[in-house]
Amino acid sequence: MIFQAEWFSHTTLAAAWCCTILLLGVFARRAFAAFCRYRSAGLLAALIFASAWSLSAAPDQGQLAGINYHLLAVNLVALMIGIPAAFWLAACLLLPYLWLNGDWQAYPVNALALLLPPLLVNFTARTLVKRLPANIFIFIFANGFLASAASMLLTGAVLVCIWHGVGAFSDGLLWNTAFPVFFLIAWAEAFLSGLSTAVFVALRPHWINTFEDNRYLRSKRSIWQ
Repeated sequence: MIFQAEWFSHTTLAAAWCCTILLLGVFARRAFAAFCRYRSAGLLAALIFASAWSLSAAPDQGQLAGINYHLLAVNLVALMIGIPAAFWLAACLLLPYLWLNGDWQAYPVNALALLLPPLLVNFTARTLVKRLPANIFIFIFANGFLASAASMLLTGAVLVCIWHGVGAFSDGLLWNTAFPVFFLIAWAEAFLSGLSTAVFVALRPHWINTFEDNRYLRSKRSIWQ
């Protein structure tokens, strides 16, 4: 899922840099506060990103040569430390990742395409879950499993649209061969993120800091109603 700088014009890269820097500036204050407050969760989130991104597959030959698939874990980290901190952490780790594995000059395009779709899904899922009954299983299944799968599929659709727009691959290859792979990765993303969410909520709830104890663990036992 790594874009090359030669695929984009200087104007596009400059606009992507401006958008990335703007988002980093908007999220900076809340991200810093989250890192200070959730230090253990932040360190674990960095390890999760490193592990997830290392689980990659990049065909060297055939029609899919040049396309690199890997897990995202952005939705899980957003559940752990919030959207602003998740964006900052992923953006900081993505630069050395691209430096070692791809073209760092296309860093802002990669950052926007890989991080914004799952963060948007995370925000949407958490907003919808708050309107549902306060059930811990709904939180885990919707925010952990479904949102992670949806984030991978949306990210895949965005990436394929960009590949289509820049003409990096043929149209038939993108939608008929490349995009269906994201459905397979979505299962792995959903399973690993959902299982981690369930384990953390049960054993280490302070690692899922978007989980509201007062809402989901509130005792309703009372003699007088």
